[in-house]
Amino acid sequence: MKINLIFFLARFGFGGAGNSVFKLAHSLNQKKFIISIICLGKCAYQKELSKKGIKVYMLQSTKLIFTFFKLKKLVSNLIKKNTKNILVSNINYTNIFCSILFWNNKELKLVGFERTPLKELELYFDFIDFFKKSILKVLLYFFYKRLDKIVCNSEYICRYLKNKYQYNSIAIHPPSILKNKKSNKKYKSLNFKNKKINITTVCRLSKEKKIKDILLALNSIKNKNFLFHIVGEGPEKNKLINLAKTLGLIKKVRFYGFRKKISSILSKSDLYINSSLFEGFPNSVVEAADSGVPIISSQSHGGINEILSYGKYGTLYNGDYLILRKKINNFLQNPKKFFWKAKLAKIHVGKFNLQNHKNKFENLIKNL
Repeated sequence: MKINLIFFLARFGFGGAGNSVFKLAHSLNQKKFIISIICLGKCAYQKELSKKGIKVYMLQSTKLIFTFFKLKKLVSNLIKKNTKNILVSNINYTNIFCSILFWNNKELKLVGFERTPLKELELYFDFIDFFKKSILKVLLYFFYKRLDKIVCNSEYICRYLKNKYQYNSIAIHPPSILKNKKSNKKYKSLNFKNKKINITTVCRLSKEKKIKDILLALNSIKNKNFLFHIVGEGPEKNKLINLAKTLGLIKKVRFYGFRKKISSILSKSDLYINSSLFEGFPNSVVEAADSGVPIISSQSHGGINEILSYGKYGTLYNGDYLILRKKINNFLQNPKKFFWKAKLAKIHVGKFNLQNHKNKFENLIKNL
């Protein structure tokens, strides 16, 4: 008997959550599962999923709250009799919404994937942000208990849920890479005095990613012979371009926009920087490590320590751009230490692959 899986992700774009759900749904054996995808608006992976025979339902709405009756009716129609029906929702606000909407449906099991560090709900940018997150914290406390299973994408988030809300959950790391690849990266020189340094970051260009800190740090490092590659789109892009101009760095910064594949950029990189205020499980950091690139990363309240093992496989910092500047200067002065960590990191991140993710997910579903 096949298991009926219904994945619901409100914004199904090319970001971390969308990429993880796509990889999982696309890889599952359709002899074991009936798979459906629900999202709001366009699904970035619709063509690939359709070719696989996976049905994608795109609700025409910009706000989750306005889908209340449409979503309830659609899920009810997708439920199969005499089989196990499981709704897999993703990200805190969607998990809360589904727990309210379907908690009393005896034909449906609810699995909520928590993909963002809930420490995020304690960090605010303005009053509106404070108000929204305060409501989310209250709703999370009352409604997460209705989920049949809570799955976190890092052990850190699992511990936070248990300590803060007394909820037990399990950790299943995202499928950040398909499989551990062979790296062609060769560290020909451990001296950057006469070499242009390629520094890369990949992320959504939004406030919490703190790309501004990288620009400010690079503006004040001793060695100005660098090229900073920024891959991604987002609301802060124009502000970052203007800041680069103001600092006189515009010729040293390249904005690539969104790239579905970043391997070609990472293969030429000497250093990867993640400056996020909070991250669930930064797939781009795993990809950088898998490409053999030395990493400097902020302590971002998520799975970063599971990726870099508290600094064993990369360099961590906690603070503003002045602290980041110090770490970058350390890299320029003693790259050998960073390269050694990068070699160890490449081996370590091999476990964050699609096959391991799929195996753990299937085991969860069978025992639900």
